Amino acid sequence: MLYEVILDKGETPNKCSVAALSYRKDFQIIRVMGKNRLGPLRSAILLHHEGQCLTSISKSVSEIAVVDCVWRQLDFLLSRIEAPLPLFARIPEGFRTAYPRRSVGDTDPSAGLATIEAIFVASAILGKWDASLLSDYYFGQKFVEINRNRFLELGVMQAGDVNSLPVLKHRVRNSVQRRQDRGRIK
Repeated sequence: MLYEVILDKGETPNKCSVAALSYRKDFQIIRVMGKNRLGPLRSAILLHHEGQCLTSISKSVSEIAVVDCVWRQLDFLLSRIEAPLPLFARIPEGFRTAYPRRSVGDTDPSAGLATIEAIFVASAILGKWDASLLSDYYFGQKFVEINRNRFLELGVMQAGDVNSLPVLKHRVRNSVQRRQDRGRIK
């Protein structure tokens, strides 16, 4: 699976849930700067809260696009992407976040997921369970555990296998590493 992440200039790499994955070859992080148009995107689907439910989309999808921004910026960023836009696809209801986020203006929806959680769920529903997506996050295993029943209801059986859970990999997370991660996001 390949992932296109449109990252708003207002998202700081320290708080961005996908910044830690900028080293992965299956992630293309597109940083929005200036007023230039973006795209067009290669992905067949774009995760969006008003899209078609992922459970009704073909499992042959091999690329997923997401926009990582504050909610009030979403429509503006979408308007900057060149046509044709990918099919909007949404995560089925019932998933709970494990990411410790906090919106300054309290604008996040109560049932919203962190970008990395949404990517993980979409990939799993489309038949590509990849525990390594969450292995850079201390909350990764907790996310799968609190959503295990929902995954199983949707036929994602790996969620019930303890050997398929994300395992936090040891990675130095000091100030030098964080600066390097920020530098990977252009």
